[in-house]
Amino acid sequence: MWRAAEDTANDLMGRLAVVPMVLEARGLDVTLGMIELFRKSGDSQVVDALEVIYAEEVHHVAYGSKWFHFLCGRHDLDPVVVFNDLVRRYFHSTLRPPFNEEKRAEAGLPPDFYWPLTERL
Repeated sequence: MWRAAEDTANDLMGRLAVVPMVLEARGLDVTLGMIELFRKSGDSQVVDALEVIYAEEVHHVAYGSKWFHFLCGRHDLDPVVVFNDLVRRYFHSTLRPPFNEEKRAEAGLPPDFYWPLTERL
C-alpha cells in the first residue's frame, strides 16, 4: 500500500486507480468475511467497527471511480483501458478473486475494470 502511494504521488489518475479503485475496493471483497469471523467469536465492538468501515468503503470507491471517470472524460480517454494500464504500472501484483461484484458495481466499478487484472500480461 505504501509503495503504491509513493509510486503514484505525482500521478492523480494513477492514485485514483490504485488507492480507492484497487486497495479500498479490496475492502469490499474481504470485510464481510471478517465481520462474520468476529461475529462468531462474539466480539461485537469489532463487528460494529467493521460494519461502519464496510459502509464507508463503498463511498470511498465510488468517489474514486467518479473522479477517475471525470478525468478520463475530460481527456477523452477510455476509462477501462486507462485503469488497466495504470494498475499494471503502479500496482505490483495481480488482483485476486473473489470479488464482491455487487458492492463494486454499486460503487461504480464494473467487472470489465478488474477481471482483466487477475492475470499478468
